[in-house]
Amino acid sequence: MTGPASAEAIAILAGAGTLPSVVAAAAEAAGHRPVPIAIEGEADLASLARWPAHRLRWGEIGRLFRILASEGCGRAVFVGGISRRPDLGQLAPDLGALRLLPRVFSLMRGGDDRLLAGVAAIFEERNVRIVSPLEVAPGLALGTGVPTRRAPSSDDLRDVALATAAARAIGALDIGQAAVAVQGRVVGLEAAEGTDALLARIADLRRERRIAASGGVLVKCMKPRQDPRLDLPTIGPTTAENVARAGLSGVAGEAGRALVAGRAETIRALDARGLFLLGVEA
Repeated sequence: MTGPASAEAIAILAGAGTLPSVVAAAAEAAGHRPVPIAIEGEADLASLARWPAHRLRWGEIGRLFRILASEGCGRAVFVGGISRRPDLGQLAPDLGALRLLPRVFSLMRGGDDRLLAGVAAIFEERNVRIVSPLEVAPGLALGTGVPTRRAPSSDDLRDVALATAAARAIGALDIGQAAVAVQGRVVGLEAAEGTDALLARIADLRRERRIAASGGVLVKCMKPRQDPRLDLPTIGPTTAENVARAGLSGVAGEAGRALVAGRAETIRALDARGLFLLGVEA
């Protein structure tokens, strides 16, 4: 254990990327004791090295709750990417998982919203409250307006409105959280493959001259029925890099409902590439 013994322990269930370490650091700065639980094959262990992290394989549900009990964690945050859902046929479930398998199988047959809400319910039945990363690290929230040197043009704002409507439409079907519009036309929608793959497709369309050679925006929105504690849209340095590769002008998200991972680094990355970041009212 690190930190004062009286500090509240908060579990950081860590997926991919550096965002889990940012949330852990924010929890520590607020006087809490972060307890990283690194999902094997997903978590960036190097970024979590300053805290003693527990490593967890898919299927170790019983062990997970033993860790939470031994560490005294009454709250938990899910943060970081998951590159793919675990293959149920390849799981090595422990006894705790075996008891829950029928329920887990049922959840896995649904969309992400249903799966995440079901997982949160399992935690809360065991007296562990799932909280939003923004409850632990409110400074990660995207604010209203433009924090970058570049501001969106009137054409960009038109594309923001189009892509926002498209992202909300696919979100209502629990498909994805992001869309791309270029010069008044929606040209890409996020599905299970994620935002990076969406942007790679846009870059391919540019090379194939199937869309306009420049301009356009990426918009990331929460799904209309999404649990606001889980899987918040995230914008980070990698987003900036991939938006630039796709030849877009910038990225927009809902103020107060999207995360900016590593704010200073993200804005530097956007400014270095001549891109804008826009926070719009939800």
